[in-house]
Amino acid sequence: MKRDQLLDELASNETFDLVVIGGGATGAGIALDAASRNYRVALIEREDFGSGTSSKSSKLVHGGVRYLANGEFSLVKEALRERSNLLNNAPHLVEALGFIIPTKNLYERCKYGVGLYLYDQLARDKQFDRSRGLSLVELEQTTKTLRLNEFTGAVRYSDAQFDDTRLLWDLVNQAHEHGAKVANYCEATAITKTNGKVSGVEVLDVETDTLFNIKANAVVNATGAWSDEIGALDDPDDPNTIVPSQGTHIVVDKRFYPADDALLIPRTSDGRVMFVIPWHGKVVIGTTDEKLASGSTEATPTDKEIDLILNTTADYLQTAPTREDISACFAGIRPLSAVGAGARTAKISREHSIEVSHSGLITISGGKWTTYRLMAEHCVDMFEKVARYSHRPCRTSTLLLAEASPNQKFSQYGQQAPQLLALSATRSTPDELLGGELTLTGAEVVWSVQNEMARTLMDVLARRSRILFLDAGAAQTIAPKVAELMRKELGKDSAWVAQQLAAFHEQAKSFSLG
Repeated sequence: MKRDQLLDELASNETFDLVVIGGGATGAGIALDAASRNYRVALIEREDFGSGTSSKSSKLVHGGVRYLANGEFSLVKEALRERSNLLNNAPHLVEALGFIIPTKNLYERCKYGVGLYLYDQLARDKQFDRSRGLSLVELEQTTKTLRLNEFTGAVRYSDAQFDDTRLLWDLVNQAHEHGAKVANYCEATAITKTNGKVSGVEVLDVETDTLFNIKANAVVNATGAWSDEIGALDDPDDPNTIVPSQGTHIVVDKRFYPADDALLIPRTSDGRVMFVIPWHGKVVIGTTDEKLASGSTEATPTDKEIDLILNTTADYLQTAPTREDISACFAGIRPLSAVGAGARTAKISREHSIEVSHSGLITISGGKWTTYRLMAEHCVDMFEKVARYSHRPCRTSTLLLAEASPNQKFSQYGQQAPQLLALSATRSTPDELLGGELTLTGAEVVWSVQNEMARTLMDVLARRSRILFLDAGAAQTIAPKVAELMRKELGKDSAWVAQQLAAFHEQAKSFSLG
Protein backbone atom coordinates (compact mmCIF):
# COMPACT_ATOMS: atom_id res chain seq x y z
CA MET A 1 0.00 0.00 0.00
CA LYS A 2 1.76 3.15 -1.25
CA ARG A 3 0.62 6.42 0.29
CA ASP A 4 1.92 8.69 -2.50
CA GLN A 5 0.04 6.74 -5.15
CA LEU A 6 -3.15 6.75 -3.08
CA LEU A 7 -2.89 10.53 -2.59
CA ASP A 8 -2.71 11.00 -6.34
CA GLU A 9 -5.83 8.89 -6.74
CA LEU A 10 -7.66 10.83 -4.02
CA ALA A 11 -6.79 14.15 -5.65
CA SER A 12 -7.89 13.05 -9.13
CA ASN A 13 -11.07 14.25 -10.82
CA GLU A 14 -12.91 11.09 -9.80
CA THR A 15 -16.18 11.63 -7.95
CA PHE A 16 -16.44 9.15 -5.10
CA ASP A 17 -19.72 7.78 -3.87
CA LEU A 18 -18.61 8.37 -0.30
CA VAL A 19 -15.84 10.13 1.61
CA VAL A 20 -15.30 8.96 5.19
CA ILE A 21 -13.54 11.39 7.54
CA GLY A 22 -11.89 9.60 10.47
CA GLY A 23 -9.60 6.57 10.43
CA GLY A 24 -10.60 4.95 13.70
CA ALA A 25 -12.62 1.77 14.14
CA THR A 26 -15.89 3.37 13.05
CA GLY A 27 -14.50 5.14 9.99
CA ALA A 28 -12.45 2.17 8.82
CA GLY A 29 -15.45 -0.11 9.37
CA ILE A 30 -17.65 2.19 7.27
CA ALA A 31 -15.05 2.34 4.49
CA LEU A 32 -14.83 -1.45 4.40
CA ASP A 33 -18.60 -1.93 4.46
CA ALA A 34 -19.18 0.57 1.64
CA ALA A 35 -16.26 -0.69 -0.45
CA SER A 36 -17.40 -4.30 -0.05
CA ARG A 37 -20.78 -3.20 -1.45
CA ASN A 38 -18.84 -1.95 -4.51
CA TYR A 39 -19.16 1.74 -3.77
CA ARG A 40 -16.31 4.11 -4.65
CA VAL A 41 -14.92 5.08 -1.26
CA ALA A 42 -12.29 7.48 0.08
CA LEU A 43 -11.07 7.29 3.70
CA ILE A 44 -8.95 10.07 5.22
CA GLU A 45 -7.43 10.46 8.69
CA ARG A 46 -5.66 13.63 9.84
CA GLU A 47 -3.13 11.75 11.97
CA ASP A 48 -2.46 8.01 11.84
CA PHE A 49 -5.08 5.28 11.62
CA GLY A 50 -6.16 4.51 15.18
CA SER A 51 -4.16 7.34 16.72
CA GLY A 52 -7.17 8.52 18.72
CA THR A 53 -9.58 6.50 20.83
CA SER A 54 -9.33 3.27 18.84
CA SER A 55 -5.81 2.43 20.05
CA LYS A 56 -6.58 3.12 23.71
CA SER A 57 -9.36 0.65 24.45
CA SER A 58 -9.54 -1.97 27.20
CA LYS A 59 -8.61 -4.59 24.55
CA LEU A 60 -11.91 -6.38 25.13
CA VAL A 61 -14.54 -7.66 22.72
CA HIS A 62 -17.56 -8.01 24.96
CA GLY A 63 -21.29 -7.80 25.26
CA GLY A 64 -21.12 -5.51 28.27
CA VAL A 65 -22.16 -7.41 31.37
CA ARG A 66 -22.69 -4.21 33.35
CA TYR A 67 -25.25 -2.88 30.84
CA LEU A 68 -27.63 -5.62 31.97
CA ALA A 69 -28.03 -3.78 35.27
CA ASN A 70 -29.24 -0.74 33.28
CA GLY A 71 -31.80 -2.86 31.42
CA GLU A 72 -30.04 -2.34 28.07
CA PHE A 73 -30.80 -5.86 26.86
CA SER A 74 -30.96 -5.01 23.15
CA LEU A 75 -27.55 -3.31 23.34
CA VAL A 76 -26.05 -6.36 25.07
CA LYS A 77 -27.61 -8.78 22.59
CA GLU A 78 -26.28 -6.73 19.65
CA ALA A 79 -22.81 -6.63 21.16
CA LEU A 80 -22.81 -10.39 21.84
CA ARG A 81 -23.74 -11.06 18.23
CA GLU A 82 -20.92 -8.79 17.07
CA ARG A 83 -18.55 -10.51 19.50
CA SER A 84 -19.20 -13.77 17.63
CA ASN A 85 -18.74 -12.07 14.26
CA LEU A 86 -15.36 -10.72 15.33
CA LEU A 87 -14.16 -14.07 16.63
CA ASN A 88 -15.15 -15.68 13.34
CA ASN A 89 -13.86 -12.95 11.03
CA ALA A 90 -10.56 -12.13 12.76
CA PRO A 91 -9.40 -15.40 14.41
CA HIS A 92 -5.77 -14.24 14.34
CA LEU A 93 -6.49 -11.22 16.57
CA VAL A 94 -9.56 -12.15 18.64
CA GLU A 95 -9.69 -14.96 21.18
CA ALA A 96 -12.07 -16.10 23.90
CA LEU A 97 -11.06 -15.13 27.41
CA GLY A 98 -12.37 -16.22 30.80
CA PHE A 99 -13.37 -13.62 33.39
CA ILE A 100 -13.46 -14.16 37.15
CA ILE A 101 -15.80 -12.18 39.41
CA PRO A 102 -14.88 -12.84 43.08
CA THR A 103 -17.84 -13.01 45.47
CA LYS A 104 -17.92 -12.17 49.16
CA ASN A 105 -21.13 -13.97 50.12
CA LEU A 106 -23.98 -16.13 48.87
CA TYR A 107 -26.02 -13.08 47.85
CA GLU A 108 -23.31 -11.83 45.48
CA ARG A 109 -22.80 -15.30 44.06
CA CYS A 110 -26.52 -15.62 43.30
CA LYS A 111 -26.80 -12.07 41.92
CA TYR A 112 -23.89 -12.43 39.52
CA GLY A 113 -24.84 -15.99 38.70
CA VAL A 114 -28.35 -14.97 37.61
CA GLY A 115 -27.02 -12.03 35.58
CA LEU A 116 -24.47 -14.18 33.80
CA TYR A 117 -27.04 -16.90 33.12
CA LEU A 118 -29.06 -14.22 31.31
CA TYR A 119 -25.85 -13.16 29.53
CA ASP A 120 -25.37 -16.74 28.31
CA GLN A 121 -28.99 -16.93 27.16
CA LEU A 122 -28.69 -13.70 25.18
CA ALA A 123 -25.47 -14.97 23.55
CA ARG A 124 -26.35 -18.61 22.80
CA ASP A 125 -22.84 -19.04 21.42
CA LYS A 126 -21.07 -22.39 21.74
CA GLN A 127 -17.69 -20.78 20.99
CA PHE A 128 -17.69 -19.37 24.52
CA ASP A 129 -17.79 -21.27 27.83
CA ARG A 130 -20.98 -20.92 29.79
CA SER A 131 -20.78 -19.18 33.15
CA ARG A 132 -20.34 -21.28 36.30
CA GLY A 133 -19.54 -20.89 39.97
CA LEU A 134 -16.07 -21.44 41.42
CA SER A 135 -15.28 -22.70 44.89
CA LEU A 136 -12.65 -20.95 46.99
CA VAL A 137 -10.15 -23.69 46.10
CA GLU A 138 -10.88 -23.28 42.38
CA LEU A 139 -10.56 -19.51 42.73
CA GLU A 140 -7.11 -19.90 44.29
CA GLN A 141 -5.97 -22.29 41.55
CA THR A 142 -7.28 -20.01 38.81
CA THR A 143 -6.12 -16.58 39.95
CA LYS A 144 -3.03 -17.52 42.02
CA THR A 145 -2.44 -14.07 43.55
CA LEU A 146 -5.90 -13.02 44.80
CA ARG A 147 -6.47 -12.02 48.44
CA LEU A 148 -8.60 -15.06 49.27
CA ASN A 149 -9.45 -14.02 52.83
CA GLU A 150 -11.83 -11.44 51.34
CA PHE A 151 -13.91 -13.92 49.33
CA THR A 152 -15.97 -17.10 49.56
CA GLY A 153 -15.77 -18.09 45.88
CA ALA A 154 -16.36 -16.62 42.44
CA VAL A 155 -18.34 -16.76 39.22
CA ARG A 156 -16.59 -17.34 35.91
CA TYR A 157 -17.90 -16.33 32.47
CA SER A 158 -16.46 -15.84 28.98
CA ASP A 159 -15.96 -12.87 26.66
CA ALA A 160 -13.05 -12.10 24.34
CA GLN A 161 -9.97 -9.94 23.95
CA PHE A 162 -8.18 -8.52 20.91
CA ASP A 163 -5.41 -6.22 19.71
CA ASP A 164 -7.24 -3.03 18.81
CA THR A 165 -4.94 -1.20 16.40
CA ARG A 166 -3.80 -4.35 14.64
CA LEU A 167 -7.45 -5.19 13.99
CA LEU A 168 -7.98 -1.61 12.84
CA TRP A 169 -5.17 -1.98 10.35
CA ASP A 170 -6.84 -5.10 8.95
CA LEU A 171 -10.03 -3.05 8.44
CA VAL A 172 -8.09 -0.38 6.56
CA ASN A 173 -6.21 -2.98 4.54
CA GLN A 174 -9.37 -4.88 3.63
CA ALA A 175 -11.12 -1.65 2.65
CA HIS A 176 -8.20 -0.95 0.32
CA GLU A 177 -8.32 -4.51 -1.04
CA HIS A 178 -11.97 -3.88 -1.92
CA GLY A 179 -11.08 -0.71 -3.83
CA ALA A 180 -11.21 2.08 -1.23
CA LYS A 181 -8.63 4.86 -1.47
CA VAL A 182 -7.18 5.39 2.01
CA ALA A 183 -4.63 7.83 3.40
CA ASN A 184 -3.38 8.90 6.81
CA TYR A 185 -2.08 12.38 7.67
CA CYS A 186 -4.80 13.97 5.55
CA GLU A 187 -6.87 16.57 7.41
CA ALA A 188 -10.35 17.66 6.36
CA THR A 189 -10.17 21.48 6.37
CA ALA A 190 -13.54 22.27 4.77
CA ILE A 191 -16.77 20.64 3.67
CA THR A 192 -17.43 21.64 0.06
CA LYS A 193 -21.00 22.21 -1.10
CA THR A 194 -22.92 22.60 -4.34
CA ASN A 195 -26.26 24.39 -4.12
CA GLY A 196 -26.15 24.06 -0.35
CA LYS A 197 -25.58 20.30 -0.37
CA VAL A 198 -22.42 18.44 0.58
CA SER A 199 -20.33 17.63 -2.50
CA GLY A 200 -16.93 16.74 -1.10
CA VAL A 201 -14.08 17.65 1.23
CA GLU A 202 -11.13 20.02 1.07
CA VAL A 203 -8.09 18.13 2.37
CA LEU A 204 -4.68 19.14 3.65
CA ASP A 205 -1.82 16.69 3.13
CA VAL A 206 -0.14 17.27 6.48
CA GLU A 207 3.24 15.97 5.28
CA THR A 208 3.58 18.36 2.32
CA ASP A 209 1.24 21.16 3.50
CA THR A 210 -0.64 20.80 0.21
CA LEU A 211 -4.37 21.33 -0.26
CA PHE A 212 -6.52 19.29 -2.62
CA ASN A 213 -10.20 18.48 -3.05
CA ILE A 214 -12.03 15.18 -2.99
CA LYS A 215 -15.36 15.19 -4.81
CA ALA A 216 -18.09 12.92 -3.47
CA ASN A 217 -21.82 12.36 -3.47
CA ALA A 218 -21.85 11.96 0.32
CA VAL A 219 -19.60 12.59 3.31
CA VAL A 220 -19.55 10.74 6.64
CA ASN A 221 -18.15 12.33 9.77
CA ALA A 222 -16.76 9.38 11.76
CA THR A 223 -14.22 11.24 13.86
CA GLY A 224 -15.41 10.15 17.30
CA ALA A 225 -14.31 12.63 19.95
CA TRP A 226 -13.61 15.16 17.18
CA SER A 227 -17.08 14.93 15.61
CA ASP A 228 -18.11 18.41 16.70
CA GLU A 229 -15.03 19.92 15.00
CA ILE A 230 -16.07 18.44 11.66
CA GLY A 231 -19.69 19.35 12.31
CA ALA A 232 -18.61 22.98 12.73
CA LEU A 233 -17.06 22.89 9.25
CA ASP A 234 -20.51 22.07 7.92
CA ASP A 235 -22.48 24.41 10.19
CA PRO A 236 -20.76 26.55 12.86
CA ASP A 237 -24.07 26.84 14.73
CA ASP A 238 -24.63 23.08 15.08
CA PRO A 239 -24.99 21.93 18.73
CA ASN A 240 -22.45 19.59 20.27
CA THR A 241 -23.19 15.89 19.74
CA ILE A 242 -20.44 14.44 21.96
CA VAL A 243 -20.04 14.10 25.72
CA PRO A 244 -16.32 13.29 26.10
CA SER A 245 -15.32 10.88 28.84
CA GLN A 246 -11.76 9.84 29.65
CA GLY A 247 -10.73 6.29 30.48
CA THR A 248 -7.26 5.44 31.81
CA HIS A 249 -5.39 2.13 32.00
CA ILE A 250 -2.08 1.12 33.55
CA VAL A 251 0.22 -1.73 32.47
CA VAL A 252 2.25 -3.81 34.92
CA ASP A 253 4.33 -6.98 34.95
CA LYS A 254 2.45 -10.28 34.84
CA ARG A 255 3.91 -11.37 38.20
CA PHE A 256 1.23 -9.29 39.89
CA TYR A 257 -1.49 -11.36 38.24
CA PRO A 258 -0.10 -14.46 36.47
CA ALA A 259 -3.51 -16.00 35.70
CA ASP A 260 -4.76 -16.89 32.23
CA ASP A 261 -8.27 -15.60 33.00
CA ALA A 262 -9.01 -11.91 33.46
CA LEU A 263 -10.30 -10.50 36.74
CA LEU A 264 -13.45 -8.37 36.85
CA ILE A 265 -13.75 -6.09 39.87
CA PRO A 266 -17.52 -5.54 40.03
CA ARG A 267 -17.63 -2.09 41.59
CA THR A 268 -15.17 0.77 42.07
CA SER A 269 -15.64 3.93 44.10
CA ASP A 270 -16.85 5.78 40.98
CA GLY A 271 -19.49 3.15 40.17
CA ARG A 272 -17.67 1.36 37.36
CA VAL A 273 -16.36 -2.12 36.89
CA MET A 274 -12.60 -2.57 36.54
CA PHE A 275 -10.64 -5.24 34.68
CA VAL A 276 -7.27 -6.88 35.28
CA ILE A 277 -6.43 -8.37 31.89
CA PRO A 278 -3.51 -10.52 30.68
CA TRP A 279 -2.37 -9.02 27.36
CA HIS A 280 0.81 -9.55 25.30
CA GLY A 281 2.76 -10.90 28.27
CA LYS A 282 1.78 -7.99 30.53
CA VAL A 283 -1.29 -7.08 32.59
CA VAL A 284 -3.56 -4.18 31.66
CA ILE A 285 -5.64 -2.70 34.50
CA GLY A 286 -8.51 -0.26 34.03
CA THR A 287 -10.54 1.62 33.26
CA THR A 288 -11.63 4.88 34.85
CA ASP A 289 -14.45 7.15 33.72
CA GLU A 290 -13.82 10.88 34.05
CA LYS A 291 -16.20 13.31 32.39
CA LEU A 292 -14.29 15.94 30.42
CA ALA A 293 -15.22 19.48 29.48
CA SER A 294 -17.38 19.69 26.36
CA GLY A 295 -15.17 19.90 23.29
CA SER A 296 -12.12 18.43 25.03
CA THR A 297 -10.05 16.12 22.82
CA GLU A 298 -6.94 15.68 24.97
CA ALA A 299 -6.54 12.57 27.13
CA THR A 300 -3.73 12.18 29.65
CA PRO A 301 -3.72 9.89 32.70
CA THR A 302 -4.25 11.90 35.88
CA ASP A 303 -2.96 11.25 39.39
CA LYS A 304 -6.56 10.81 40.56
CA GLU A 305 -7.18 8.04 38.01
CA ILE A 306 -3.88 6.28 38.67
CA ASP A 307 -4.58 6.32 42.40
CA LEU A 308 -8.09 4.93 41.86
CA ILE A 309 -6.73 2.03 39.81
CA LEU A 310 -3.93 1.23 42.26
CA ASN A 311 -6.14 1.51 45.35
CA THR A 312 -8.87 -0.64 43.82
CA THR A 313 -6.35 -3.28 42.74
CA ALA A 314 -4.81 -3.34 46.23
CA ASP A 315 -8.13 -4.55 47.63
CA TYR A 316 -7.94 -7.67 45.45
CA LEU A 317 -4.31 -8.68 44.87
CA GLN A 318 -1.94 -10.14 47.49
CA THR A 319 0.92 -8.05 46.14
CA ALA A 320 -0.45 -4.87 44.63
CA PRO A 321 1.51 -2.81 42.09
CA THR A 322 2.69 0.68 43.00
CA ARG A 323 3.50 3.65 40.81
CA GLU A 324 7.06 2.39 40.44
CA ASP A 325 5.75 -0.86 38.94
CA ILE A 326 3.83 0.79 36.10
CA SER A 327 5.64 0.15 32.81
CA ALA A 328 3.13 2.15 30.76
CA CYS A 329 -0.15 3.99 31.11
CA PHE A 330 -2.55 5.42 28.58
CA ALA A 331 -5.80 7.35 28.42
CA GLY A 332 -8.41 7.50 25.69
CA ILE A 333 -11.57 9.51 25.11
CA ARG A 334 -14.94 7.81 24.85
CA PRO A 335 -17.00 9.75 22.31
CA LEU A 336 -20.34 9.19 24.04
CA SER A 337 -23.50 10.40 22.34
CA ALA A 338 -24.91 13.60 23.87
CA VAL A 339 -28.21 11.80 24.58
CA GLY A 340 -28.36 11.52 28.37
CA ALA A 341 -25.65 14.12 28.86
CA GLY A 342 -26.91 15.02 32.31
CA ALA A 343 -26.01 11.61 33.69
CA ARG A 344 -22.68 10.40 34.98
CA THR A 345 -20.64 9.17 32.03
CA ALA A 346 -20.60 5.67 33.50
CA LYS A 347 -24.39 5.68 33.09
CA ILE A 348 -24.62 7.19 29.58
CA SER A 349 -25.66 4.62 27.01
CA ARG A 350 -22.99 3.22 24.66
CA GLU A 351 -25.53 2.98 21.84
CA HIS A 352 -24.61 4.85 18.68
CA SER A 353 -26.52 7.55 16.88
CA ILE A 354 -26.54 8.72 13.26
CA GLU A 355 -27.53 12.28 12.37
CA VAL A 356 -27.89 13.96 8.97
CA SER A 357 -27.46 17.74 8.73
CA HIS A 358 -29.49 20.06 6.49
CA SER A 359 -26.68 19.97 3.92
CA GLY A 360 -26.47 16.15 4.00
CA LEU A 361 -23.39 15.61 6.21
CA ILE A 362 -23.79 12.23 7.94
CA THR A 363 -22.39 12.10 11.49
CA ILE A 364 -22.11 8.89 13.48
CA SER A 365 -21.30 9.06 17.18
CA GLY A 366 -21.31 6.90 20.29
CA GLY A 367 -20.99 3.12 20.20
CA LYS A 368 -17.96 1.03 21.12
CA TRP A 369 -15.26 -1.10 19.51
CA THR A 370 -17.21 -4.35 19.75
CA THR A 371 -20.11 -3.00 17.68
CA TYR A 372 -18.07 -1.12 15.05
CA ARG A 373 -19.28 -3.45 12.26
CA LEU A 374 -22.96 -2.98 13.06
CA MET A 375 -22.44 0.78 13.35
CA ALA A 376 -20.81 0.75 9.92
CA GLU A 377 -23.67 -1.26 8.43
CA HIS A 378 -26.25 1.20 9.78
CA CYS A 379 -24.20 4.16 8.56
CA VAL A 380 -23.79 2.83 5.02
CA ASP A 381 -27.52 2.08 4.91
CA MET A 382 -28.10 5.73 5.84
CA PHE A 383 -25.62 6.90 3.20
CA GLU A 384 -27.61 5.04 0.57
CA LYS A 385 -30.75 6.93 1.60
CA VAL A 386 -29.00 10.31 1.69
CA ALA A 387 -27.35 9.76 -1.70
CA ARG A 388 -30.56 8.20 -3.07
CA TYR A 389 -28.86 4.98 -4.12
CA SER A 390 -30.59 1.65 -4.43
CA HIS A 391 -29.89 -0.57 -1.44
CA ARG A 392 -27.03 -3.05 -1.71
CA PRO A 393 -26.86 -5.77 0.96
CA CYS A 394 -24.19 -5.59 3.64
CA ARG A 395 -21.49 -8.26 3.32
CA THR A 396 -19.33 -7.71 6.39
CA SER A 397 -20.99 -10.04 8.91
CA THR A 398 -19.13 -12.99 7.35
CA LEU A 399 -16.22 -11.17 5.69
CA LEU A 400 -12.84 -12.50 6.85
CA LEU A 401 -10.47 -9.69 7.82
CA ALA A 402 -7.45 -11.96 7.38
CA GLU A 403 -6.95 -15.67 6.99
CA ALA A 404 -4.71 -17.20 9.62
CA SER A 405 -3.38 -20.68 10.14
CA PRO A 406 -3.68 -22.21 13.64
CA ASN A 407 -0.09 -21.31 14.53
CA GLN A 408 -0.83 -17.67 13.73
CA LYS A 409 -3.60 -17.47 16.34
CA PHE A 410 -3.53 -14.07 18.04
CA SER A 411 -0.73 -13.04 15.63
CA GLN A 412 -0.76 -9.45 14.47
CA TYR A 413 0.16 -10.26 10.87
CA GLY A 414 -2.27 -13.07 9.99
CA GLN A 415 -2.04 -14.05 6.33
CA GLN A 416 0.85 -11.62 5.82
CA ALA A 417 3.10 -13.52 8.25
CA PRO A 418 4.84 -15.61 5.53
CA GLN A 419 5.68 -12.43 3.58
CA LEU A 420 7.12 -10.84 6.69
CA LEU A 421 9.23 -13.93 7.39
CA ALA A 422 10.54 -13.79 3.81
CA LEU A 423 11.47 -10.14 4.29
CA SER A 424 13.20 -10.96 7.57
CA ALA A 425 15.24 -13.73 5.88
CA THR A 426 16.55 -11.35 3.20
CA ARG A 427 17.52 -8.50 5.51
CA SER A 428 21.23 -7.83 5.96
CA THR A 429 20.90 -5.62 9.07
CA PRO A 430 20.68 -7.00 12.64
CA ASP A 431 17.10 -8.13 12.97
CA GLU A 432 16.12 -8.15 16.62
CA LEU A 433 15.73 -4.68 18.09
CA LEU A 434 13.99 -5.73 21.28
CA GLY A 435 13.95 -9.22 22.75
CA GLY A 436 12.02 -11.13 25.40
CA GLU A 437 8.25 -10.81 25.52
CA LEU A 438 8.38 -7.41 23.80
CA THR A 439 9.88 -8.66 20.56
CA LEU A 440 10.34 -6.16 17.73
CA THR A 441 12.49 -6.86 14.69
CA GLY A 442 14.01 -4.67 12.02
CA ALA A 443 11.97 -6.54 9.42
CA GLU A 444 8.75 -5.58 11.21
CA VAL A 445 9.77 -1.92 11.15
CA VAL A 446 10.57 -2.07 7.44
CA TRP A 447 7.34 -3.95 6.74
CA SER A 448 5.34 -1.28 8.56
CA VAL A 449 6.85 1.45 6.41
CA GLN A 450 6.65 -0.43 3.12
CA ASN A 451 3.20 -1.98 3.51
CA GLU A 452 1.33 -0.29 6.35
CA MET A 453 1.80 3.46 5.76
CA ALA A 454 3.87 3.98 8.92
CA ARG A 455 5.28 7.52 8.66
CA THR A 456 6.45 8.35 12.18
CA LEU A 457 8.04 6.73 15.20
CA MET A 458 4.68 6.82 16.99
CA ASP A 459 3.12 4.90 14.10
CA VAL A 460 5.61 2.06 14.51
CA LEU A 461 6.15 1.98 18.27
CA ALA A 462 2.58 2.66 19.39
CA ARG A 463 0.35 1.22 16.67
CA ARG A 464 2.04 -1.13 14.16
CA SER A 465 3.74 -2.68 17.18
CA ARG A 466 2.43 -2.14 20.73
CA ILE A 467 5.75 -1.49 22.47
CA LEU A 468 4.87 1.98 23.79
CA PHE A 469 1.61 0.68 25.27
CA LEU A 470 3.43 -2.15 27.04
CA ASP A 471 6.72 -0.59 28.18
CA ALA A 472 7.31 3.12 27.64
CA GLY A 473 10.92 2.85 28.77
CA ALA A 474 11.73 0.11 26.27
CA ALA A 475 10.11 2.15 23.49
CA GLN A 476 12.29 5.14 24.34
CA THR A 477 15.40 2.94 24.36
CA ILE A 478 14.95 1.53 20.87
CA ALA A 479 13.51 4.69 19.28
CA PRO A 480 16.88 5.76 17.72
CA LYS A 481 17.33 2.36 16.01
CA VAL A 482 13.78 2.41 14.70
CA ALA A 483 14.16 5.99 13.46
CA GLU A 484 17.29 5.08 11.53
CA LEU A 485 15.58 2.14 9.83
CA MET A 486 12.63 4.33 8.93
CA ARG A 487 14.90 7.08 7.61
CA LYS A 488 16.41 4.69 5.08
CA GLU A 489 13.04 3.39 3.93
CA LEU A 490 11.44 6.83 3.64
CA GLY A 491 14.48 8.49 2.06
CA LYS A 492 14.83 11.05 4.86
CA ASP A 493 17.90 12.78 6.34
CA SER A 494 19.45 13.11 9.79
CA ALA A 495 17.38 16.23 10.52
CA TRP A 496 14.23 14.12 10.09
CA VAL A 497 15.59 11.60 12.61
CA ALA A 498 16.25 14.34 15.14
CA GLN A 499 12.78 15.80 14.64
CA GLN A 500 11.14 12.39 15.00
CA LEU A 501 13.04 11.55 18.17
CA ALA A 502 12.14 14.88 19.76
CA ALA A 503 8.47 14.50 18.82
CA PHE A 504 8.34 10.90 20.01
CA HIS A 505 9.93 11.64 23.37
CA GLU A 506 7.41 14.45 23.91
CA GLN A 507 4.41 12.32 22.91
CA ALA A 508 5.64 9.34 24.93
CA LYS A 509 5.65 11.36 28.17
CA SER A 510 1.95 10.70 28.70
CA PHE A 511 2.62 6.94 28.59
CA SER A 512 5.07 7.03 31.48
CA LEU A 513 4.95 8.18 35.09
CA GLY A 514 8.72 8.68 35.13
